[in-house]
Amino acid sequence: MNTKRSLFWIVLLLSTLVVSGCKATTADQPQQWIRFDNEKYGYNLHYPPDCTFGALPGHCKEKPPEERPQECLCFINGENPDEVLLQTFLGEGEQLTLASFTVSHQDTPVYNPPAGTDLIGWIKDNFSEMFEDIPDETNMEIGGIPAVRIYSPQSPMAPSYEEIYFIKNDILFRINMLDVDNDDNREFYDFVLQSFSFEE
Repeated sequence: MNTKRSLFWIVLLLSTLVVSGCKATTADQPQQWIRFDNEKYGYNLHYPPDCTFGALPGHCKEKPPEERPQECLCFINGENPDEVLLQTFLGEGEQLTLASFTVSHQDTPVYNPPAGTDLIGWIKDNFSEMFEDIPDETNMEIGGIPAVRIYSPQSPMAPSYEEIYFIKNDILFRINMLDVDNDDNREFYDFVLQSFSFEE
């Protein structure tokens, strides 16, 4: 009887660990996160230790998220330094939601503004068609750099999202975060943003 009871608790514990996945729920958890360095642009950020490093394995797409193994629930792909993608499923069971965090820069004139460019003016001149409301001044800092956060509400065709723009060394960076109205996603994004910094 004791053997069966012990086996039950072991199975229950393992099930809890698998279901919890990459969920970020406690303030001290990011202390164990792993640092990712983008050597080309000199920035770093942290991601959960159970995330797969590299592109999402092909077999992961064969099953719905709630049936996937842990290595299929979270990954960070930094193979292309111009677009680093961190994706994870958060929540439990069939209530999983996708969090997607992207840091990107494009080798185009729009993403390489002249020295001394005003961030807000540049965003309004070049991205006004993308957003209904662009703030008139910077509204946050990322890695100690003034930035502008622009929110887009959920639509019938897409979830809510936010984009953050900032200029470092005359390079315009864009951060995109998907489904930001979800509490788990918001907490996850806040942890990643707090970890973001540049090497001096």
